[in-house]
Amino acid sequence: MKKNKTKKPISYGIERALLSDVLPYETPIIFSNRHFYQILVNHKIKFQNDSISWINCKDNLIIKRLIAILFDIKNIPEGDINSLSLNDKELRKKAFSYKITHKEKDYRDLAIPHPKSQIELVSFYEEFKELIVYYANQSPFSIRRPDRIAKFVYTNDNTYKAKKGNEDDLIEESDKEYKSLKTFFAYEKYSNIYRFYEDYIYHRAEKKYARMLKFDISKCFDSIYTHSISWALTDKDYVKNNLNKDSNTFPGRFDKFMQNTNYGETNGIIIGPEFSRIFAELILQQIDKEIKQTLRNKGLIHKVDYEIYRYVDDFFVFYNEERTREEILDNYKILLREYKMSLNDSKTKLYEKPLITEITIAKNKIVNLFKDDIKFKIRKEEEKEDKEIPIGKRDDKDYVPEKKIKVSDVDFRCNSNKLITEFKTVIVVSNVAYKDIMNYTLALLKSNLVSNIEKYEKHKRKLERRKFQGLLTKEEKKKIVTQESNFRKYIVEILDFIFFLYGVSPKVNSTIKLVNILSLVIKTFKKKYRFHYEEPKDGKKYLLVHQFDKLNQETVFKKILDEIILVLDKNRVAEHLQIETLYLLIVLKELGKDYRLTCPQLIKYLNLKELRDAEEKSYEPKRYEFENEINYFVITVLLFYFKNISQYAGLKVVVKNAIKKKIKAIPKKDLTKYAELVLLLFDLIACPYLDDDDKKFKKLLLTWFNVPKLEQNDFIKFAEKQKYWYIKWDNFNLVEELNSKSSLEPY
Repeated sequence: MKKNKTKKPISYGIERALLSDVLPYETPIIFSNRHFYQILVNHKIKFQNDSISWINCKDNLIIKRLIAILFDIKNIPEGDINSLSLNDKELRKKAFSYKITHKEKDYRDLAIPHPKSQIELVSFYEEFKELIVYYANQSPFSIRRPDRIAKFVYTNDNTYKAKKGNEDDLIEESDKEYKSLKTFFAYEKYSNIYRFYEDYIYHRAEKKYARMLKFDISKCFDSIYTHSISWALTDKDYVKNNLNKDSNTFPGRFDKFMQNTNYGETNGIIIGPEFSRIFAELILQQIDKEIKQTLRNKGLIHKVDYEIYRYVDDFFVFYNEERTREEILDNYKILLREYKMSLNDSKTKLYEKPLITEITIAKNKIVNLFKDDIKFKIRKEEEKEDKEIPIGKRDDKDYVPEKKIKVSDVDFRCNSNKLITEFKTVIVVSNVAYKDIMNYTLALLKSNLVSNIEKYEKHKRKLERRKFQGLLTKEEKKKIVTQESNFRKYIVEILDFIFFLYGVSPKVNSTIKLVNILSLVIKTFKKKYRFHYEEPKDGKKYLLVHQFDKLNQETVFKKILDEIILVLDKNRVAEHLQIETLYLLIVLKELGKDYRLTCPQLIKYLNLKELRDAEEKSYEPKRYEFENEINYFVITVLLFYFKNISQYAGLKVVVKNAIKKKIKAIPKKDLTKYAELVLLLFDLIACPYLDDDDKKFKKLLLTWFNVPKLEQNDFIKFAEKQKYWYIKWDNFNLVEELNSKSSLEPY
């Protein structure tokens, strides 16, 4: 019997943690750690015993200088060496912190660890990955925890198709296989909180208990005291009396690592990386254990009197008796206070049967709304009428007549105004905020759109082939044109609704989902078919057919451009609002040169201030500067958008001036402590759009970073030879990058 199994292991070194566990999800699409990972692997750059080592090569002296900057090592010995030591002070680094919109007039701080902290995590995982899994499996309440070290294999057989993770899975789940790298650990049990709402466990608890209490921890990551990892995993009093002795234990080392990533801070941990969620999980696991035992001592038995499910810092408590609720809530408040944390009283909600949340109600209504108000029907072949059999074919028993083509073969209908009105009604009736269901709605729209586009393309390609073969009448050809126009109208209405949704509350997560939809639409309207002739015709072997004519394509692309301009006009770059809309600049590049933003539009969006001379007169040409300091992401996305396009030459000068100002604001000796400046330096040196005369700008940067002039040319050549460090400057494929990004979404 033939075995139905063709597995192939995908080999990743321990450095793979850099691909999944150190970066926030909310970063620009052109940014990743893939190239940094590859550089470390190629040169075997490792961190062990407080030193960085690498393999010798012909560029060894340049690598030594490069590593000293990359990992902020001040004392660089002379000679051809292949390791550099760090002291305790050098281990502490400034993460690159940036803000994203969280709530109205409120922001969330995210952080990218310093490259030194990232490589330190690699060695930490290598040494303690089994202990992390062990300590993450202590609580019976947790439903998102590291369950085992993730497997990275794929197979092309039916078993793989049955077991593979859904493309919408947000992290790797235990007992599923994946093609793509997602997380270092496989997670038990839910990759997304909404899976819990839809699972049998939730429904069983709803049947078993009359009430549910939902609460969370207030500013969980900001409140965590790093020493509390040792309190949780050992003994609090012992740790306080033996701080130095504890430093080489697993909790002591984890504590030290978390401090090092946050420049020595013990109050609060950086937000964004998966390792921060793991750190919090290990602490909360022990709190869960203590709660369970305390309740048992008071006669309350888990799975009998109550059930608790915790997803990171969100708690779901099912119970019957009021006393049970009071005991659980009171004991969590008391115990969390011992760990310097507290509950968020404003988000504590009580539900009684039927145990259905406002979000679940809204989701169901949205599903029904789309089902009722978005019509997309393509009549199947068997539902169409047969053409009359030609006289010459009536005696041919094998002849199968072609089906008649009608405009009614397709029914594409969507009224964006009606959708918007009905959606507002869902929001009000369900008592939810737009932000609570934005991501779900956009994901559902994308899913519907993918399905409908596939149906239409299959239908259209079949008709185009018959047209190519000369099998369609003049009337039938006209009907194809009408159907194409109807599909274009359907897409424009969908875009109108999508941009309405997004415009209410632009956030990074919803921006990524919006861009996914836009990239799908752009790809669809750029698509071409290739039909081959049986014999070459006019010297050509095939006919190239555009899926949509130029007018339909231009109409859709103009709609996307106009809507993006409205978004950019409403959400200009500000001190604390810089990341959310950067993705949209990248989308505009996909539309082509005819859809570039004008300089006045960019000046408005970037919130540039005009400079004037001593007499308050404008310069000629006009000069500008940024109203606020711009961060690494804004700088790199703008350079990516400007490239070497002549109309943006003046704006590129404004960006270069902002870079100089940013670097000069920090003392030279401290530059390499800052993750943001280190990332910026290496990406700017590799950037193909900063090659001015004799690379003067790049050499100026290296001078500020204390690279001797005699080494600067070799340093630049080496950095450019690597091509990419963090930013993918060219050969950029938006669809592939979005697919990669989608696999990393943590919640």
